[in-house]
Amino acid sequence: MGFSNFRFIYRILAIAGVLGFLSVNNAAAEEKLCVGVLRLTSSAPLFIATERGYFADEGLDVELKFMKSAQPVAMALAAGDVDVGATGLTAGLYNAALNGLKVSIVADKGRVWPGYRLVGLMVSNDAWEKGVRSLSDLKGKRVGITQVGSTFHYMLGNILKKNGMDLKDVKPTPLGGVKSMMDVVAANRIETAFMVQPFCTVMEKKKMGHVMLWAGDEMRYQIAAIFLSEKMAKNEALSLKFMRAYIRACRFYYDNCLRKEDGQFIKGPGFDEVIGYIAKYTSRKPSLISLGLNYNDRDGKLFAEDIQRQIDWYHDHKMVGKRLDAGEIVNMELWQKAVRSLDRK
Repeated sequence: MGFSNFRFIYRILAIAGVLGFLSVNNAAAEEKLCVGVLRLTSSAPLFIATERGYFADEGLDVELKFMKSAQPVAMALAAGDVDVGATGLTAGLYNAALNGLKVSIVADKGRVWPGYRLVGLMVSNDAWEKGVRSLSDLKGKRVGITQVGSTFHYMLGNILKKNGMDLKDVKPTPLGGVKSMMDVVAANRIETAFMVQPFCTVMEKKKMGHVMLWAGDEMRYQIAAIFLSEKMAKNEALSLKFMRAYIRACRFYYDNCLRKEDGQFIKGPGFDEVIGYIAKYTSRKPSLISLGLNYNDRDGKLFAEDIQRQIDWYHDHKMVGKRLDAGEIVNMELWQKAVRSLDRK
């Protein structure tokens, strides 16, 4: 075989090697994940991680699968339709865990917190005109929630108890999805209903209802979280990739949208960018979104001690079959490793 033939073969092998290298790296860059999520302001860190390329930086191709309420997200996780759930912590999720669903709650995705407006109790215009202005005015009246055992059900019970009332004093009324709740209040077909941002602000600005109270002024509550499927949680390398991207997004969100000085919000240089992402995914006007941003821990740290309180309340109100140990479903180790990994960079 002549020298020219050797050179030709060498070139072929070199090209094959490069193509092989590229194909391996492309495969790595296309590690796919599906996240079950709602089109809400509280999903901002996920929107940020997607739009700013934080997921891509970790070699992840993340699909945001949008759903209408929290319960279907837990069902999708149980069915294996999503790898990650990003929504409210409900009785449905805790019951699924009792019935064999292996789930790991790993990070904050939104808290009801003093000074931040995430969830409001909306009053219809008709009920407002008839004098429904305070909790005591709700006796015997309907209060809209998404579903029995939902985050709204939990907030209603706890806020009533704090103010010397009980769930039996009102009529909790399941209405399905968040959009349905807004439509029913706007049409004066129910006296009150809980609403999340940006819908609370939208309704007030459009004179479709009135905010009676903000849940954050009444309680501290880990309303929503990031939770992983069993398969996902077992793949620590993949989970850490997701968590690092998510925590970076939480920090960007907090630094640009949630910082306060003397009780006043301080807009960071990326404020309008974040508002634009939220507007893109929620189809709401930026001017309305910016009026009501929810609290999220800067590092995405879970308010872990609150999880057991939630489980106990649901159990006491016969919405969870047995008393579940929160330690079985809360995993702070992944979060800790992800934070350490980020801070070393």
